[in-house]
Amino acid sequence: MAAIDLEAFVARWQVSGATERANYQLFLTELCRILDVPGPDPARPNDHENAYIFEKSVVFPHGDGSHTTKFIDLYKRGCFVLEAKQGVEKEQQAEALSQTVQSQRKQRKKGTATRGTPAWEDAMLRARNQAENYARALPASEGRPPFLIIVDVGHSIESTMEVIH
Repeated sequence: MAAIDLEAFVARWQVSGATERANYQLFLTELCRILDVPGPDPARPNDHENAYIFEKSVVFPHGDGSHTTKFIDLYKRGCFVLEAKQGVEKEQQAEALSQTVQSQRKQRKKGTATRGTPAWEDAMLRARNQAENYARALPASEGRPPFLIIVDVGHSIESTMEVIH
């Protein structure tokens, strides 16, 4: 990996700040390339074959017999559950607010929360709890992944080793 590649990657992603959905898959795919590790596989119709994919489905059963299906942002069987968020810098948040006021119309939310604020800290904690719940909801046949990874796209990557029961 050339230093210039890493510098270009950091420069490209440190200015991100739109919505999580718009950025996280591209960010993680490019991160895999920079780290020289295989990227996620295409999803297959047979969910059991989906060992390393974006948007891995997990089912949460309810007491009344119904269920809710949620999706892990990035999953690698036996390795990790990754939950991505997209924070914004203070300047980006102020710009988005200014655009909203000037246009007098509802703008699409930019990012999860402003980085460095209690709201951002809370959003990252909620992301970790979300990853823990996803790991617990995986079928027993999948086993429990040893790592939870929380990503604020272009800003931070936090990994914890968890014993999830």
